[in-house]
Amino acid sequence: MREDHPIDRLVVAVAGEVPESLVTAMRASARQLVSRRPWILGPPEFFDEPGSRDRRSVGFALSIYTARPPWGHDLDRQVDRDHLEEVKELIREVCRISDEHTATFVVDFAGESIGMVEIGQMDDSLNVGLIGEWERILNEPQE
Repeated sequence: MREDHPIDRLVVAVAGEVPESLVTAMRASARQLVSRRPWILGPPEFFDEPGSRDRRSVGFALSIYTARPPWGHDLDRQVDRDHLEEVKELIREVCRISDEHTATFVVDFAGESIGMVEIGQMDDSLNVGLIGEWERILNEPQE
């Protein structure tokens, strides 16, 4: 893998109102995620920023090496597997928080909305379109 391999970001942000109890739970989760596993490019970062129209933007951001063309063939397969496990770890934690706080989260990858977590459940876009497809590609025989 090249030293200048591009990096994408998976961003998971609260959709709608952000009660302080949710922010507190997310901060605690960010601290816990740090020690749960080794992270290729670092653990998910918690963010809490002022947003538009008196709304704040609160969530997590995870940096991962891109597998998008034309860079995918340069990405080490084990690094790609590790990134998948990192994403699954983060999404599991978001599902837990979502369930406990009846919160909805929007998930963006590389600047595009790719799905949601609502009341502790991933939608099909995340479960099948992201996780399932990523696993399918990694389980294909290498050329």
